[in-house]
Amino acid sequence: MNPRGPGRPRTLSRALIVGEARRIADEEGLGSLTVRRVAQRLGTGQASLYRHITDRGELLGLLADDVAARLPRPAEDGDARERVTEHWLAAHDHLLRHPWAARIIADGEHLAHGAADFTDAALGALEAAGLSPDDAVRAYRALWNLLLGHVLNAHPVGHTRTPRRAAGDARSDFSWALSRMLDGVLGAGGLSR
Repeated sequence: MNPRGPGRPRTLSRALIVGEARRIADEEGLGSLTVRRVAQRLGTGQASLYRHITDRGELLGLLADDVAARLPRPAEDGDARERVTEHWLAAHDHLLRHPWAARIIADGEHLAHGAADFTDAALGALEAAGLSPDDAVRAYRALWNLLLGHVLNAHPVGHTRTPRRAAGDARSDFSWALSRMLDGVLGAGGLSR
């Protein structure tokens, strides 16, 4: 039996709206994301959504926060450098599943408060790998820029001297760059085990 009754839309909430907006962005791209499109997919009118969000800008901010809150946390045991490496590789994989999110994050217009847990965990992992708190902050910023650069860099004009890469190579390329950066930041032999 349908608890909503025939023809009645499901009860709307911010979480439901954000979830549908995320699906639209994942499936169709950020350009297709409008309040009207979300309302259509939810089987309701735009006015119903405006009871929960003010406009598309707020919806983008909620999406950025949603994706940030789902960023992975590092493992709590094992080799410190391996934990840092796996943490950033997992973050890379997460953002590749939602490539539109990197654009919102890089734009900087919408603060993603949900990223606080990721940031704190990343800083803790870098400190456990032997960095001072100040150096951990610098390394975090550099790693974040590396991550966003790899997710955002689609080379619109192409690179004529490099072979075309398959989508699976994106992780390999990021892994290579991450390893080299960590060699420089933590030392090639690693500072902590």
